[in-house]
Amino acid sequence: MLPFDRRSFLRWMAIGLVASSPGLVQSASPLPTYARALTLGPNKEWRFNPLLIDVNGDGHLDLVATARLANPALHMWLGDGKGSFSPIAPTWSDIGYAALATGDINGDGFPDIVGASHFGAVQTLLSDGKGGFTDKILRREDGYVAAQLADLNGDGHLDLILVGYEKAGIEIYFGDGKGNWQLHNTLPEVRPGHTMPGRALVIGDLNHDGHLDLVAAFQRWGIYIYYGDGRGGFTGGSVDFSSPSREFQSLALGDVNKDGHSDIVINGTVFGRNQPNGPDVYLGDGRGGWTASSAGLKVLKFGSAGVVLGDLDGDGNLDIVAAGSTTGNTEGGSGLFWFRGDGKGGWSLVRESGFPSKGLSVIHSITLADVDHDGLPEIIALHGREAGSITIWKRR
Repeated sequence: MLPFDRRSFLRWMAIGLVASSPGLVQSASPLPTYARALTLGPNKEWRFNPLLIDVNGDGHLDLVATARLANPALHMWLGDGKGSFSPIAPTWSDIGYAALATGDINGDGFPDIVGASHFGAVQTLLSDGKGGFTDKILRREDGYVAAQLADLNGDGHLDLILVGYEKAGIEIYFGDGKGNWQLHNTLPEVRPGHTMPGRALVIGDLNHDGHLDLVAAFQRWGIYIYYGDGRGGFTGGSVDFSSPSREFQSLALGDVNKDGHSDIVINGTVFGRNQPNGPDVYLGDGRGGWTASSAGLKVLKFGSAGVVLGDLDGDGNLDIVAAGSTTGNTEGGSGLFWFRGDGKGGWSLVRESGFPSKGLSVIHSITLADVDHDGLPEIIALHGREAGSITIWKRR
């Protein structure tokens, strides 16, 4: 019989050899946590998705956002590249709170801005690359909730895609490269009866034909997908995702299972208060087929707007950050929730993320951006109601 100390030594030697063997599981590193780093624009009702762009050419991301019941509605802050922001004095016309999009509209190398107002005006701000803008306004009848810029017809100029609030549906405008827009098409055909409030819009090449496609969410109507032909034409329509809810409020696109096809993430579906709620994921096959992959996500009691995809822990898999509530009572406020992806379409809630599960003013959108050049994404959340603000969350 071996003496105790020698027997213990041999046992630990064996454990060390197993742990160091290639392909065997070693102890996992602890997951990062997040803390609130900055609050901007307190006591305003911030809406829609913000923009993180370099408006003055200093190499740092600046912040552009729009607020309801504020004058002016459009606000900009210059980033210092260290995580702090200072406001720009407005020089642009006020059109009310607006869905925002960005791109180089006139080909001068500077990011321009389009604001599609909830009250019908479409504002184009052409940048001078130093923080100044030339203002153009197009007047329309319906209000808007989402906007994107992309070259849909292959002429080298960015075109404008808008989602209307009431009856406009999806509006497609061709751009002339000078900041002017000509209405080309409207999708889908307007239904009689109830209005069809739009909620969200994302774009990407879903079927690998080299042309951009559109995914739009409508309250009551559900999800619509249109496939582009590269000349400005689109075919498609309603997609049945077998959801009993039609409260689709936020969308994100990304390849969550690493099969080379775009997948769709939705937040805001509600199956009843105090029922299992949370984001939904549908895996795309690149040919128009979609498979539900929401296991591990239905752990909230109330879903809301706000969802984004990104790799928060650096494991090479896309994760979800979504807004919602674990109480089922909106009076308790909203929370932020990190769902860790396994790279195969599976999800698990990170319970010690540092994000609060309640107490935040209602969240309208979530965005990821590296505002301080540390190689790690910050989380930017826009909050509504009278106690709203913009909060920026940084990895500890």
